[in-house]
Amino acid sequence: MNAKDPEKLLLEKTKDLLNLGAESLGPQTERRLEDIRVRALSTAEEKRPGFFSPRRWVMVGSFAAAAMAVVAVFFWMSPSPEPLPTTGQVEDLEIITSQERIDFYQNLDFYQWLETTGKGLRTNGKAS
Repeated sequence: MNAKDPEKLLLEKTKDLLNLGAESLGPQTERRLEDIRVRALSTAEEKRPGFFSPRRWVMVGSFAAAAMAVVAVFFWMSPSPEPLPTTGQVEDLEIITSQERIDFYQNLDFYQWLETTGKGLRTNGKAS
């Protein structure tokens, strides 16, 4: 035998007993129960909260506050943005975005050396 069988048997007996009791009610008792049911349903309809009820606005406000807290924690826990590029990276960016030909930048080291050593040259290229 299964352990649930005595439970099922008890539930079936209780259900049968309650059904038998409901069938043997008198007309006066049935009328009273019907009146009580109608009054309960009408009272429940009257107490139904409207759209502008404070209870509803408290629930909406609580939901909004919880959503804002989640967003705040998300932004607080997110990694900070990368720092701005350093000077070398800015120069590289200027080279990439410039309108000049890339050949100039391929020989940039030569032009920088020429600038440091060529102080004695005139504009025509002859030494002074």
